[in-house]
Amino acid sequence: MTNVQCSALQSPAVGASRSALDVIARLARLPLAILETLLVWQERDQQRRHLAALDDRLLSDMGISRAEAAREAAIPFWRVS
Repeated sequence: MTNVQCSALQSPAVGASRSALDVIARLARLPLAILETLLVWQERDQQRRHLAALDDRLLSDMGISRAEAAREAAIPFWRVS
C-alpha cells in the first residue's frame, strides 16, 4: 500500500482518538471551570451584601439611590445585573 492508502485507512481511527482526547481534555477542565464559577458567585454575593450595608451618605457619594442599591442587592448571586 502507498502512504496515501495507509493514511486513508487510518484516518477514522485517528479522528476517533482525537475526539476522545478532546472529550477527556474538556472533562479535565470541568472541575476548574466549576470552581471559577463558584468563586465568581461568591464574590458577586459579597459585593451585593456590602452594597446593601452602605449608608445613604456613601451611596449618595457614588450616585446610587437606596432603592437602586436595594434592587441590586436583591438579585440572586447567580444572575448578572
